[in-house]
Parts: sequence; structure tokens; C-alpha cells
Amino acid sequence: MDRRRRGPTGGSVSACGLDSPAMDQQNGNQQATRRSSNASGSLLILIFIVYLLWSGDSNTLPSQDDINNSLQSLRDEYSNYTAWLDGQPSNFTLNYESHAFANLRDSFLHPTEVPVTTPFGHYKNITGTYKTRTVIFRNLTHPPKEVSWGELADAAYSGRNLSRVHQMGEGWNWTQPVTASISISSYLSAHLSKNSTKFYRIKGLIELEIRSPKQNLVELPSIELRHEGIHFPRDGSMLALVEPKHITPDIRQLPALVPSALENVTAQMIAGQLKDGLSNFEKQARAGTLQLSNAEDPPTQCSFIFYGHMRPVLASRRIISAYEHEMQSPSGIPLPNLPKPTFNGVLMSEECGIALEFDTVQGTSDRMFNRRMFTYCAIASAIYYMLLQLSLQVSDQWRTTTNLLRGSRAVMATWLIADIYTAVAHLMAAVMTTETRYALLFPGVLAAILVATDVRLITYLNSVQLLLHPPNPTPTPPTAPTAALQTQNQPTSTPVASHLVQNVPVSSPRTIKLSLSKQEIQAFSIKVINFLYANDFRAWGSTVALLSFFSFAFLGVPVYGVWFLIIASTWLGQITRNIFQRSRRVLCHDTVILSSIFRLFMPMYLFACPDNLLNIEPVAWIPIIPIWVLLQTAILIGQDYFGPTWFIPDIWNKEDPYDYHPDLVRTDEESIESRLGDCSICMEPISADQSDLGVERGRLLQLWWKQAAKKRRVYAMAPCGHNFHTKCLEQWMEIKTICPQCRGLLPPI
Repeated sequence: MDRRRRGPTGGSVSACGLDSPAMDQQNGNQQATRRSSNASGSLLILIFIVYLLWSGDSNTLPSQDDINNSLQSLRDEYSNYTAWLDGQPSNFTLNYESHAFANLRDSFLHPTEVPVTTPFGHYKNITGTYKTRTVIFRNLTHPPKEVSWGELADAAYSGRNLSRVHQMGEGWNWTQPVTASISISSYLSAHLSKNSTKFYRIKGLIELEIRSPKQNLVELPSIELRHEGIHFPRDGSMLALVEPKHITPDIRQLPALVPSALENVTAQMIAGQLKDGLSNFEKQARAGTLQLSNAEDPPTQCSFIFYGHMRPVLASRRIISAYEHEMQSPSGIPLPNLPKPTFNGVLMSEECGIALEFDTVQGTSDRMFNRRMFTYCAIASAIYYMLLQLSLQVSDQWRTTTNLLRGSRAVMATWLIADIYTAVAHLMAAVMTTETRYALLFPGVLAAILVATDVRLITYLNSVQLLLHPPNPTPTPPTAPTAALQTQNQPTSTPVASHLVQNVPVSSPRTIKLSLSKQEIQAFSIKVINFLYANDFRAWGSTVALLSFFSFAFLGVPVYGVWFLIIASTWLGQITRNIFQRSRRVLCHDTVILSSIFRLFMPMYLFACPDNLLNIEPVAWIPIIPIWVLLQTAILIGQDYFGPTWFIPDIWNKEDPYDYHPDLVRTDEESIESRLGDCSICMEPISADQSDLGVERGRLLQLWWKQAAKKRRVYAMAPCGHNFHTKCLEQWMEIKTICPQCRGLLPPI
């Protein structure tokens, strides 16, 4: 039985202590060397436009022969079908399923029973996206003995060539666990008479995707099927012809699926739709806008029939109709919350001996999906607007050459990758949709502007850091000595007696040492570590690679999760930069905290929210990302208070930074006021208050409080002996790293 037909072609941040406008006016080097970014911005826009122009589906402009052949095929189908309807000789035959197979099909369908006294009804418009993880494979040719439908399956396939049936089912492993995603578009046909029983035409796609394990290095295959059918809202039943995606189901066979009382009405409706399809094809061919999909070999040759039943809604039909009308045209009428549309069904192939049971297929209607889309776009737009403001704050805080030298390119690189991904995703989604196009444009455009600011800032960082840290010059080889010097310095050769040469014992061949001593292994390990952590960027990359491997191998994080983990390693680059530069505060704390929170929005929404728009189920490894971001934020802020290497063990951290806040001994214990003179930067007196704890505190608490108290001490003593306010000296060193009085070099504070 063949129910298919082939397609036609087969501002100011002085509050943070990072900068001072007064100092900017007094210093000629307060601004960084900012080169024009017009070229890079134009190149980025050009690449994006080319991507939009050349990215598309696999449709191609057909030749005139293809159009003529396809048009003639449609005309033949329509003429044969109308001749069959009129009782005239035709090449078309309606294929009914056998009685034995109909009994087998009924054994898989279990409609929900509702008490007679309980009001119930069904949704009329079931347009939406449905998904289920409960897909049960049934082998109809070799049923288990303990199942109730085994005898019915044996009766349905008795006398058939099972080898041929098994051969037809090849091409896809139907026994592997899969998840099913079903898209349904429901509409009321215009070719139904007013007095006929109302039923809806449905069409869409069914995607069967292999359940991915925790770790997978390659994308697992999936299969897409196209369905065309009918939905009866009266009892919630659904019937559809299903074929591989690139094969159009032959809707002329739909009358064979419906009850006999509706066979004639269904046949007349199909005739009208075939006529409309032929007319539209001719119009597109004349207008030159016709596109034909490229023929591809489907992974399976099986034809299916889908049978399903919508679960009843325990409410009166009047309330259900009012609810659907309110969802389509909101008016503010208070209505009860009704459950999501849910159905059970079975996908059966008589020619391949396959059945797939779908249990609890829950969906979201298009109207509800659009509402969720608008809500998401509003939240995402607010998030990206805040990220844009924070990016501008970073640009303002890194406006001096010293701050640009301390900033990490790894931070901006991870931001740039994440922002490009979000911008392209939202803009491409806006191009492919119609109802929510303008809503998706808001977060997409904001993310694109964010990409531009990231490109500008990373350009500044790269230009300043390469300018102030040029590559090491290549050493020039020594000049060759002259021949005279070689003759003069060459030692005279001494003749050797021949008998001495003959008596020299011949040494045995040198053996290769395969085992290494402990000292050699340690020396080699030290060389590897020194190479991987030679600079801040290598240290960032090595740490991220080590963390990614550990998460993939031991924590069960898949490959795409490792990618999000790498993007979440933003502040790790700044932490390593602070260690190598011996710097403390590079960004304001509120900027660090807010950026960390807002940039967690996308991964948490995709992998932690059960009702996300992409229908991605929550994963067990998602807490790793916020914990990792929180740890980086705590270390980065701790570097400001306790020093850039406060979290590194002393055995690895042997270089002690200069202490700008030494403990002072008061010369006059009876002095009421303790002062260290005036600060030459702000011309205000300097207090010598140390704000320390008593000795009765514990040793660990004493150590931590000592570090924190040093940060809060108002005085700072330079190596040259000059005293300043700590805040004034920090702002001064954002511009210059020399003493304001003696012009001596100052170590990082």
C-alpha cells in the first residue's frame, strides 16, 4: 500500500577610586591611544550582511523543464482524482487498511474515559509545538509473547514476506531511545460546506531525536517526518499520513482514514485543496518566484499513519471556546486556567512492521508561545540594555593608558564571543518569524550594539598592550672570526702513534634510557608549567582547558556545556592579569558583580528554566556555571582587598609585594592627634590611624583582618619614604607609576 507521492523534484567613575578628572586635566597622558575603529566595525557589519544574504534553506531556483514536469504531475494527480470522484475511469485508487491491521491499531489506542456526569470538551485549534520523551518502540513482526496485542500482530502479518518487511524498515535504528517533537498547524478548510461536520486540517513535522547521553563528541542524528491529516474536535481524534520530510504525503488517501460517514465530505474537501494548490503553483511559476526543494535521500523509506486522541479538558465547551477566543483576541475577561493541550498517539507503518507509541505529548499553543516570546524579549532587552550600560562603564573606567595596560583581553574576548552568539541568534530568529519579528529585533539590535562596544574596547586593549609591550628583539648572531684569527687560535695537532690507536678499546653502543628519575620528571613538569603559565593569557587558557577537561571527564558536562563553561570563565583572565601585573583594582566592584549576574541570564534560561522557548529540559550540571562565576567574582574582589595573590599558597607565591601600609610606631604615646604630614596630591593632612584588632583574636582572623585593615588605612608610604593618602595614590597611579615628589618608580599598590 503506497500512500505517498514524491515531491516535484524528487560617565564618571571617580567614586570607584579608579580615576580622577582633576588628575586628567593635570596630566597630558591621561587618555589612551585610541585608534579609529571604523574599519573593524564596517568589516563586522559587512560579514553579518553577507551571512544573512547567503544563509538560507536548501531551496534553489528550478529550471523550466523542472517546472513543466512538476506542473504536469500536479495536473495528472488532480485530473485522476476528480475522475475517480465522478465515477469515471481513473488511475487513482483509494487504499483502505486491512481489517486485521485496523484491529491491531485499535489495541494501541486508549482514549481517556470521562464520567458521563462530568462536563468536558476538546480544543478546536491545536496549533502549537508538542514534545514527549516517552516513545515506545513496538516490533509488529516479532511481538513478545506476554503482550496483549501479540496475536493481533501475528494475524496482521500472517502470510507476508517478513524479509521484505524488514528490508523496508532499514536505514534507521528504530529500537534506540528517542524523544519526539511534533509541530502542528491546524486550520479550517474553506472547502467544507456549512452544514457538514466541522473538522480541521492539520499538517506539520515530526522530529525523532536520539536521547543524547551525558557526554557526546559528535551531534547525534535525527529523523524528520512530514504529516498531513485531519483533526475532529468533537471527540479529539487525529488521523494523519506521515512520510519522510522530503516526500509529500498524498492527501488524496485521507478519505480512507476517516469514518465512512465522512468519506465523501473529506474527498470533496481534498479536491478543492488540490485545485487551490495547482492554481498557486501556476501563479508562482508565471511570477518566477517558485522554489523547489533539493531532493535528498531520506534515512528511511517507511510510510506511516498517525492515530492520536487529544485528552479531554474538564470544562464545558462554552468555557473552552471562550478560552480559545481570549487567547486569540485578548479582551481581559477573567477565565479559569485550562491545562495545556495533551494527546496520546501511535505512529504505525504497515509496510515496515513498526509502531511507535507516544505517551503524554504535551504542547504549547502558538498564541501562548507568542506571549512567552514577547515576555522573553522584554526581559532579554532589559538585560542587554544593562549589559550595554555596564560595557560603557568599563570603557570609561579603562580610559587611561595605565588601566588599559592592566585590563585583560581574555575578558573582552569571552564577552565578544557570547555577544556575537546572542546577536546572531536573535536577529536570525527575527528574520525567520513573522508575528514576533519586531519583538526579537529589540534584544538582537541591543546585542549587536554590545558587540560593537566589545570590538572597540578589545581594539584599544590590544593596541595599547602591544605598543607598551613589544615583542623581544631577535638576537643577532655573532660575527664569524677571520681566517687569521682562526689560524692563530687553532691548537696545533699532535701526531698519534699507530700502535696507540690500535690498542684503544672500542666502546659498546650507547643504550637508550627509557626510565626517568624523579628529579627529571619534576624538572620536566616545572618546564611545562613555566611554559603554560608564562604570561596571563597562557595562564587563562591553560586553566580553562584544565577546568573544561575535568568537567567533561568527571562532572558529566557535555561538549556544549563545556563551551558555555569557557564563556563563563570571564573574570579568570582578569585574575591572571592581576597576578602577572601585580595590580589590584581594575574595575569597580558593582560593575563586576552586575556583569556577572546579567551574563548568567542566557545559560540559566536555556538549561535551568523548564519553560524556555527552545524546549530544552533542565540539566543536572547547570549549577557548575553559577558556582564557577561566583568563585571568580569572589577571587577578583578579594584581590582588591587582600592582594593579587591572596588565594595562592605561599609555596607557589614566593614574591612578596611591596607593603604600602607598614605598622607605624607612635613616637609620642600621649599625643592626641597622630599625623604624617600633608599629602602632596590633595594637600590635606594624613592620619596615621591603623584600625587594627587586638592580640586576643585568633591567628587566622588576625591575618585576614590585618589584610583588610591595611586596605582601609588612610596612609600609604612609598618606597622612597614619601607619604600620601591611599585613595589619592591609587588615583595617581592610574595615570603615572612614579612618585609625585621625587619621580621615583612605584611598585603596584
